[in-house]
Amino acid sequence: MDSQLPKPKIYVISCLLLGLFFFSFSCLAGEVDVDMFGFTYHLHRKGAVYNAPLKLDHAGVKVFNPGLGLGYDFRQDRHTEGISAIVHGGIFENCDNHPFSFVGAGARYRKYFYKKNYVETNVLGVLTYGNDSDDKHYSLAPMPYVNIGIGHDYGKYLVTYYLSYIPKDSGSHITSSTDMLFLSVAVSF
Repeated sequence: MDSQLPKPKIYVISCLLLGLFFFSFSCLAGEVDVDMFGFTYHLHRKGAVYNAPLKLDHAGVKVFNPGLGLGYDFRQDRHTEGISAIVHGGIFENCDNHPFSFVGAGARYRKYFYKKNYVETNVLGVLTYGNDSDDKHYSLAPMPYVNIGIGHDYGKYLVTYYLSYIPKDSGSHITSSTDMLFLSVAVSF
């Protein structure tokens, strides 16, 4: 495909994600998140990607978007509640089956309930790099990113299931022409 991400940029993005990963291990405290991205639901049918290669329904409202991400939570102990600073980055296939990457920073709030279960929310400002579905060129665009998760603390690691809200990006159309919900899971250690 003529609009695939150039190889040098793939290497740069990979190096940034690996740098984040190794930086997080060098810190004495904190929490490393490994994110696995999955399913997108377009909130408005007019924003559906009818020709999406990995669509799960005829209209392209539900699409499978595989990908991986890394994050770092700067809290002193991952088993504690409250607010902490976070950084995240990732790359996944967008609805047109092209690479879409993001890096961002923000805050996470975690609250434990009933034994070792917890609910948390993340609010980040992210910089995205993706394919514009209108003109097939890659561009950078800032975007807010908000999600809510529910998880369980298994002692050595945490597992969190997230529902994220991604707003319509009318500036460059790199996300879609509609608001979206995105499902993902994270394993933290």
